[in-house]
Amino acid sequence: MKAIQRIPAAYFAPIILLGASSALATLSGCQLFSEKTYSTPGEVYPDTIERGQVYDVQVFRQSTQLRLTNITTRDFGPSTIWLNQRYSSPIEGIASGETVEMDLKLFVDEFGETYRAGGFFSQRIPAPVVLCQIETDDGDGPIMHGFIVVENSMD
Repeated sequence: MKAIQRIPAAYFAPIILLGASSALATLSGCQLFSEKTYSTPGEVYPDTIERGQVYDVQVFRQSTQLRLTNITTRDFGPSTIWLNQRYSSPIEGIASGETVEMDLKLFVDEFGETYRAGGFFSQRIPAPVVLCQIETDDGDGPIMHGFIVVENSMD
């Protein structure tokens, strides 16, 4: 009588791994992670409105977050923050001495493309924050002021 030869379990690990990864690819539409790259179209950059001054509101980009620290004596009411003269996101305001954090994934351009924020599961190369501006109303109509970009950490 011939003995039954057992196959070590280690031989089955690659087969199980291959099956699990193909099942995951099938469930997610052949894409491992689904990054939201489009949203409702935002505003068109207002390049014709009056330009104001640059305020000492410090802008820190840390991974997928934007942190604005207002170290001036001025309060900004409801406004729109603009990044790189393309992406915008509304903001309730920034009081004097206040720090506000915003998710970069909430910034959108006029075509509905979201800001390339990056992050661990991102499928797009992150974009640096080169220019940060605030569109606000100083009482005489809309005006665009600049902020100071201090840090651009995309880790």
